[in-house]
Formats: sequence, structure tokens, C-alpha cells
Amino acid sequence: MREVSKYKLSSLLAIMAVFVIVTVCLLLAMWQWQRAENKALLLGQEGIILTQETASLESVFADSIDTIHSAKFKVSGAFLTDQVWFLDNKIIEGRPGYDLITLFQANRLDDVLLVNLGFIAAPALRTLPSIRLPEEDVELELQIKSKDIKGFTLASEPAMNANSHNLLQYLDLSYFTTLTGLTIYPFVTYQLGNTITVAMPHYKAVVMSPQKHRAYALQWLLIGLSAAVIGYFLYQRKEL
Repeated sequence: MREVSKYKLSSLLAIMAVFVIVTVCLLLAMWQWQRAENKALLLGQEGIILTQETASLESVFADSIDTIHSAKFKVSGAFLTDQVWFLDNKIIEGRPGYDLITLFQANRLDDVLLVNLGFIAAPALRTLPSIRLPEEDVELELQIKSKDIKGFTLASEPAMNANSHNLLQYLDLSYFTTLTGLTIYPFVTYQLGNTITVAMPHYKAVVMSPQKHRAYALQWLLIGLSAAVIGYFLYQRKEL
């Protein structure tokens, strides 16, 4: 009697284990498929080109910010040369350094753009670069990021170093607004293009393609189905 009870218990535990594995695999497959759909949407938005000639950027920026995430546009204007920050902990092509952050007053735009110009290599360990921004008007090709601006960070506030207020751990739009007293658009822009200013652009709105996410979804689905089939045959053998 005790052997029968142990047999039933082991069978029940095996069934539960297979059920958990299959469920987790199916959930992961659904998650990867949803990520593929989101990435496809982002790629569609990345192809949006905003122009001052065909539409008023001011009116576009006044609409829902999510609809212009990853959109690209060109503007001319001038840097606010006294507003420069360095976003810490960047490594590009094996070189440690910073992302150069500044403010840009574009022509025909009321508010100020927060711009990430790209990577600047550190001249020495924990030393900030000496940067001189152009004082004349320039044209920039920019891409908008209006989601997940802060990104992953363990820092409790943007500027952790009391002696270096322009050394940042993450981007926080309210921090720049409070510090400068200026009205800044509620998104970050990243420099693009071959004609670059001061720093090296490296921003990529989409890191993994939708096709890869779909492949991972199929992989998890097959793992789940395999677990279900193996569990079924093991159960059948025990029944025999």
C-alpha cells in the first residue's frame, strides 16, 4: 500500500514538474513574440522622418511623445555652450569614456533640445575631457528617444559626485530643468549622421531584430512541446 502511495506521489510530482516547465516555456515564447512585435513597431517609427518643411516640429512635439519615439529629424541652431555634462560608464570599442550631453536651441523651436552628441574617450582615469562646442550655428541630424530615458542604474540621483555636478550617472529630464531653469522638450535626442559634431554617435534604437525575437519564441515553444512529449511517454511507461 505504501509503495502504491509513493508511486502515485512520484507520478504526481513528475506531472507537476512537466506542467511547470511547459507553462514557463510557453510564457517565454509569448514574451519573445510580443517583444518581436514591439521591435517591429519601433523599426517602423525609426523610419519616420520629421521635417520642418513638411510640418511644424513644434506642433508634432506637442502631440503624444510615444508616437515620435525613434523618429529622426534635422534642425539647425546653436548649442548652449555653457551647458555640458558627461554621462559616465561608457565603453566603446574597448575604450572607457563618457557620452557628451548638452542643450541645443534649434531655430523655429520654442523650447530647448537635450542632445546626446555621442562618445568621448576619457583622457585619463576618472578625468573629464576638455570640450569646446561650436559657437556658430550648426545643423544636426537627431533621433528621438522618449521611452526608458533613465535606463538601468543603481545610482540614487543623476549627479552623485558633489564636486562634479556635470558628471552624470543617468539622464533625468527634471534634473536638467531644475538645474538650468529652462524649458526642455520631454525627450532625449541622439546625434546621427556622417557629419558629426565633437563626439562619436553610437546610439541604436533597436539592438535585436524582430526576426531574432521570433526565433527565440519558436525555440522556447519547441522546448515546451518537447518537455510535454517526454513527460507523456515517461508517464505511459510508468503506467505499463
